Amino acid sequence: MSEEQVDRKDKNCLLKFTEDDVLLKFRPDSNPDLMEIENFLEKNNIMDADYEKIINELKSQSKEWFKIAENINLPSEDDQVEIEVSNDKLKVLLDFTPGRDGKEINFEDLKKMLAAKKISFGIKDDKIKRVLKNRQPVSKEIIAEGEKATPGEDGYLIYHFEEKENNIGTLREDGTMDFHSKNLINNVRRGEKIVTVVDPTPGEAGTDVFGEEIKPPAPKSVKLPRAKNTVKKDKSVYAAKDGQIVRDGKKISINPIYQVNGDVDLEEGNIDFVGSVKINGDLREGFIVKASGDVEVAGNVGAAKIESGGSVLIKKGFLGRNKGEITAKGDVNARFVENAEIKANNVRVHEAVMHSQVTAKDSVIVSGGKGLIVGGRVMAQNIIEANMIGSSLATKTYIEIGLEPELRKNFKAAKDELETVEDNLDKVNKSVDLLNSMKDKGIKLPANKKEMFSKLKVTRDELEKRKAELDSEIEELEEQLTASDEAVIKVNKCIFPGVQLLSSKDKMIIRNRIAKCAFSEVNKELRQKTN
Repeated sequence: MSEEQVDRKDKNCLLKFTEDDVLLKFRPDSNPDLMEIENFLEKNNIMDADYEKIINELKSQSKEWFKIAENINLPSEDDQVEIEVSNDKLKVLLDFTPGRDGKEINFEDLKKMLAAKKISFGIKDDKIKRVLKNRQPVSKEIIAEGEKATPGEDGYLIYHFEEKENNIGTLREDGTMDFHSKNLINNVRRGEKIVTVVDPTPGEAGTDVFGEEIKPPAPKSVKLPRAKNTVKKDKSVYAAKDGQIVRDGKKISINPIYQVNGDVDLEEGNIDFVGSVKINGDLREGFIVKASGDVEVAGNVGAAKIESGGSVLIKKGFLGRNKGEITAKGDVNARFVENAEIKANNVRVHEAVMHSQVTAKDSVIVSGGKGLIVGGRVMAQNIIEANMIGSSLATKTYIEIGLEPELRKNFKAAKDELETVEDNLDKVNKSVDLLNSMKDKGIKLPANKKEMFSKLKVTRDELEKRKAELDSEIEELEEQLTASDEAVIKVNKCIFPGVQLLSSKDKMIIRNRIAKCAFSEVNKELRQKTN
């Protein structure tokens, strides 16, 4: 259209003035109504248009120029220019209406008009020249444009832990689902970094069309969250305790105790926690609780497993069904134990230990209520005390003091390793002696023998160091395996026939019911003494 003469235009029509005629043409793909055409012509001072012809041309959908009026001598019109600045001062908008036989605006005129408005930045000279050259009406044409300010980046927090979502279980390697293991606890160790703050990044200034600086919006800062059981250092938060990390919105806490409000069952799943665990219900069969600290169960423990770095308290009973196990570095306390296995420092049971395997580094005490030990095997380094041991049915019951099977196992392993180390050391020494004798005789060792000699000396040093370590370990284990003078089996009421008593050096089978008695090792023999 720019190559064709057009004197006036709108969205629907084009208008052209010749020396004698006024011509009209419809824009392609336009569909004007008569009212719109009339408004357009009146705006351009065409008052005597041939509307009958216009109607006919509309009906025929004409695409050619056609005469609508005589071109009479109209008064001249100057070019009309309006300059508008956008509210954000980033754009200058031009409205240009070319005149007829009047004053024409040139490039210098328009530049002066911009200067008068103090518009100095981002002026699009080429576009202005093109508009003035084409002399076609334009509306809201952008002829100057500023540069926006570039926003900076707000500060933010980096959380160095994974927030675990609830799930039905853990997928095993074989593709099956372990519904007991849900892996829901976020464990954190003391000194571990949990949150870091990243400072905001400043933005870059812009320039408006008046050449003025546009300051970027100030980026937002964030603060390190308030966090219980944590310490702040530099721009990070660190755990001050082992425990479970919990995030509630922006607030973070580290709980050294993991609480289960009900039972440990399929809804809760297995527990593996770096602090202490408190279960307000039962620990159901088949589940596992691991804790670096203490474990407390308000109800019963079924055929489950507990591993504790501290002590275990079961306020009711431990019904192991020959599958339940407790291993604790501290003490184990329970109301009763049945068909279960316990390994701990001290074991305290109120009512009874029945058909169970109990091993204590120090003592086993069953002296409340019935205070019964019957069936199974109970072992302690120093003291085993009960009201009654065995039963009138001569149930096989083994009571051991002054030894610890784990120590014996470690002792045997250390002795076996020492034998191997001494054998290898003997072989290495013989090889070293042989090579030394060759050197003493002036025999020059070949390169491979020199390398072997060097390696043999290193191996010898390592074997001698390990031998010294094993000698010390065996000596310490031998001391521990020797029962102390105070190791004792104490019976407050009676012991029944069929009970076997064992010490580190002797054993005794009870043949008759004995009331209120005690047994200890004297001169490597188990003897009864007055209780």
